[in-house]
Amino acid sequence: MASASVRPVESGWPGTDLVIKVNGVRIAARGGNWGMDDMMKRVSPAHLEPFFRLHRDAHVNIIRNWMGQSTEESFYTLADKYGLMVWNDFWDSTENYNLEAQDPELFLKNARDTILRFRHHPSIVVWCGRNEGVPQEAINDGLAELVRTLDHSRYYTPSSNQLNLRGSGPYLWEPPESYFRINRGFSVELGMPSVPTLESLESFIPPPDRWPISDTWAYHDWHQSEGGRVSFYMDAMDTEFGAPTSLEDFVRKAQMLDYAGHRAIFEGMAAHLWQPNSGRMIWMTQPAWPSTEWNFLSWDYDTQSSFYATEKALEPVHAQLNLNDESVDLINLGEARLFNVRVRVVSLQNKILNDHTYSVEAAADDRTPVTKLDLASLATGHTILVVLDVADGSGPPVSNNFYWWAAKDATLRELDDLPPATIQASATSSAANGKRKASVSLTNSGGSGSPRQAHARRRRNGSADLARILQ
Repeated sequence: MASASVRPVESGWPGTDLVIKVNGVRIAARGGNWGMDDMMKRVSPAHLEPFFRLHRDAHVNIIRNWMGQSTEESFYTLADKYGLMVWNDFWDSTENYNLEAQDPELFLKNARDTILRFRHHPSIVVWCGRNEGVPQEAINDGLAELVRTLDHSRYYTPSSNQLNLRGSGPYLWEPPESYFRINRGFSVELGMPSVPTLESLESFIPPPDRWPISDTWAYHDWHQSEGGRVSFYMDAMDTEFGAPTSLEDFVRKAQMLDYAGHRAIFEGMAAHLWQPNSGRMIWMTQPAWPSTEWNFLSWDYDTQSSFYATEKALEPVHAQLNLNDESVDLINLGEARLFNVRVRVVSLQNKILNDHTYSVEAAADDRTPVTKLDLASLATGHTILVVLDVADGSGPPVSNNFYWWAAKDATLRELDDLPPATIQASATSSAANGKRKASVSLTNSGGSGSPRQAHARRRRNGSADLARILQ
């Protein structure tokens, strides 16, 4: 007998993990966790808005209000404004680690008030009962009933890492290729160190404590043990680029590690988009306190390499090198259309080792394979560069991506032998609607003999003594 409650499963069903849909359209959820708004409780819209704008600029589309830490109307209003979905936790903390709620009735009264207060915000897509675990039965049943009766269009999940979700972590440095193998499905928490810019570090660590790395860094999440230990990170830096010799050298090499790692976190998700990956959220995006781990921007709105890596990996049309098997994919989150993808492999002496352009009919909201490379045979034991350019089928450029690659990590030290680049900078500015916009162009004028390395520091009017431009 036919029943309205039974229907065929849609084709392309990604598996058992959560898939978020808005108005019936599936959304590849890619974003991160937001904890306390600000340790000093600066929660005005004016203070919080730059963080939301930066999330939008990085192509993030979901943020998790971890443990319901933000209770500010401005949080939800800004999420609405910038088109960010909100995964909203209630405040039941880690099971078998923190105390259970002692007054379930009071807990549910607070939950009822929270739902009624914020349910009018379109940004909310998920209500979550507990961080890393499942609430006790009375609370879980009560929350499910509250969401069903008060906000029935939103999804309720009892847990952040169980029941159609992946487990939490990892939180330490991992080889970038590992992100193409782990956390298949919908992963709500994974992260790694994320070192701020040199200027940002100098703004919160006193000069005597900056170098060598001191215990003061531990106040900013640079830990030697437990879940945030940095030993793997430092070992990777030593192997790939050599042990740092100064604070400046450490930050320069950290930006390389952080860019490769954060880009791989999201490219690893895209490499298996919908088969079965449907969501991935880094721990965390926005720090409430000056931090050296688990973020992709600084407490003062500064943006380090992890921000730009996220922005690159999450662009709506994106060609990527899958580090686990050296295949090249085109990710297209828009409608199906024709693109031209140029794949180049270049030596550090600027010799072209491979150069092919592929005409790709990109599927809508999906991953389309382009080609597969054999990088080891091209590299012949050296470091090489992989350059991916995407152009619209009619010609205009759409995206570009760039990798440094070697069969053995230690071979990447060849990058440090590149000659310094001769960089020319130019800037233009314009004013409109009461705002001033500055555009800065950097040009490598050092000739075409070989790739070169460049170091840039942002200054206002060229002075190291004046404030940074952060908003």
